[in-house]
Amino acid sequence: MAARSDEGPEEENCLSATASAAPVFEVSERYLSFCVDLGQIAEPTRFWNPDGSGETIGERPSFDFRNARLRNLCRALAPAYLRIGGTEADRVFYALSEAGEPLEHTPLVPPPHYGSVLTPSHLRGLGAFANAVGLDISFALNAGWGPRAGSLVREDGSASAWRSVQARALMRFAAAEAIPIRVWELGNEPNVRPSCRAAAFEPLRQAHAMSPKPLTPLRQSQPYTKRRQTPPSSSWLLAPHAYPNSAPTA
Repeated sequence: MAARSDEGPEEENCLSATASAAPVFEVSERYLSFCVDLGQIAEPTRFWNPDGSGETIGERPSFDFRNARLRNLCRALAPAYLRIGGTEADRVFYALSEAGEPLEHTPLVPPPHYGSVLTPSHLRGLGAFANAVGLDISFALNAGWGPRAGSLVREDGSASAWRSVQARALMRFAAAEAIPIRVWELGNEPNVRPSCRAAAFEPLRQAHAMSPKPLTPLRQSQPYTKRRQTPPSSSWLLAPHAYPNSAPTA
């Protein structure tokens, strides 16, 4: 594909594009995929108001992956990735033991530094849905305050080291329950944290990149944990006038 700027004062800001008749690249059959926000699964749930006036917290039940109509519609989208992430990914507590087993008593209230609870029942429902309709899952691990609690804040004010205990538990549970999580992300939209969240929450980029390192042996030894990917970025960076503190630093 080629693009050029047309000449002339009336056309100087216009672009025209031409495409070759032959394809230049073939994308994966999973290229067109979709996401369900963790805020609609973990409890208390968080749903955006249709009118854009904020969100409702705990007023609606967890997302129902058993819905027959939903399953029939999603079968037509397979093969695809189902991403489980969003803002709540960095607030959720996985109600699992370190060994990846359900806790004897599932907490009704999230522990300190967490905002919601993801239970084994939630995870099993997600896994049953993905397996039934032929989807692979991409899951955003919590990189927020919860897994960093108890560590000292660095001298530059950035967040302390990420701890992999909860992530390891989730990986073990997913493997044991045959939940098809094929891809792991660490955190959600780290590039928008400086503008929307406390400055101390923003980890150093190098430290953030090294955080998943303890997970490597575990994910390589289990069937559904072979891949990892960088977390998605927020398009809000395209509007620096609205979010002046969100521009990336060198």
